[in-house]
Amino acid sequence: MDMSKGQFQPLSRQRESLFASLESKKHRQRHGLFVVQGAKSVADSLRCFSLRALCGSRDWLEANARQLSSLDKGLIFEATPVQLRRISSLQSAPHVIAVYQLPEPADVPPIDSSQLYLLLDGIQDPGNLGTIIRTADWFGVRTIFASPDTADLYNSKTLMATMGSIARVKVIYTDLCCLTDSHPDIPLYGTLLDGRNIYEAPLSAGGFIALGNEGNGLSDALRQRVTHRLLIPPFGASDHAESLNVAIASAVTLSEFRRRQL
Repeated sequence: MDMSKGQFQPLSRQRESLFASLESKKHRQRHGLFVVQGAKSVADSLRCFSLRALCGSRDWLEANARQLSSLDKGLIFEATPVQLRRISSLQSAPHVIAVYQLPEPADVPPIDSSQLYLLLDGIQDPGNLGTIIRTADWFGVRTIFASPDTADLYNSKTLMATMGSIARVKVIYTDLCCLTDSHPDIPLYGTLLDGRNIYEAPLSAGGFIALGNEGNGLSDALRQRVTHRLLIPPFGASDHAESLNVAIASAVTLSEFRRRQL
């Protein structure tokens, strides 16, 4: 197939229907596939996951023919604007969508006490999860551990919110209490309303940082295991919001940890 001349195989209605169904976690798990949308996210993820299909508009495919030349031509499909709109969960359909094989669940790697790790305890909002992954990427955190009841990593809203950081940050679903119990020498930091001012508390270069559910905070079981309770203090008088959004809290917390290392 000579892609430079715009000869692309059309996306069939059967494939279109399958790819559109992947918006549902049930169908992602059933078919072992997930979708990444948008040119930047697709470009960042191509080298990290096993490609099963690349669906693009004719204009996008022709404009990127050279970059696509190394891919299996049998996996590249021309999609009409209507098809892209049907597959996409976005208000404005992207010009390209990639379909990847779901990776096998990763095992917990050896823990390096000199590194920071985020522990996500029941984060429910996919947008928050994706933003936390993007924040971790910015601050050099390469591994995140998430409780089994945390939002799905491969939800389209999660993936879009990562802005490509999913390609650089590993997210592992595991029992957080078992993880911390098996590493009693690793400090466990938690942001709590009765914690010590983060700007005054001693912070280590490495350790676990636990972030809790949007409505309920850390679970009782993980809260009891926190060894260093931290507070992000509000500014000014007592008339302020009850709490910070968990993704914002992750950014403030990681920023202060990294600032101490400058």
